[in-house]
Amino acid sequence: MKVLYQSIRETLLLIVAAMILGFAYTFVTKQGFFSENTAHPRPAPSNLEMISLEKAKDLYESQGAFFVDARHDFEYKMGHIHGAINIALKEIDTHRNQLEGIPKEKMLVVYCDGVECNSSIELALKLMELKFTNVKVFFGGWQEWKANNFPIDY
Repeated sequence: MKVLYQSIRETLLLIVAAMILGFAYTFVTKQGFFSENTAHPRPAPSNLEMISLEKAKDLYESQGAFFVDARHDFEYKMGHIHGAINIALKEIDTHRNQLEGIPKEKMLVVYCDGVECNSSIELALKLMELKFTNVKVFFGGWQEWKANNFPIDY
């Protein structure tokens, strides 16, 4: 009986620890429960093209676009579309030098974690403000790309 109580107590401690870590992660990344815009996600403007997985894959295979990961550096390092550059939405100002090396007419495909993440839309809008003329959003993002076993890097 003592072993059963100890097992239950350890299981409950593990569950509580996992919940605390989960909440801490979502708090730090401002996603999920702590997202600043989950109640009213910003709609994409009509001049911003949302592309499908198939279109993203075609652009990737043709090497016709730069892929830009809008997630935090930590998430990018955990896995990203092969060859994508990381420009986290909140750190766009620190990436000005990196952006200056990209021609303004070059197609940029911006993505983030998936349909629950609006960082790709926000970053695409900021890139358009910086005069990039060919910006698209792959709204299925990292989750859809990974689920289809397309090329990724860690």
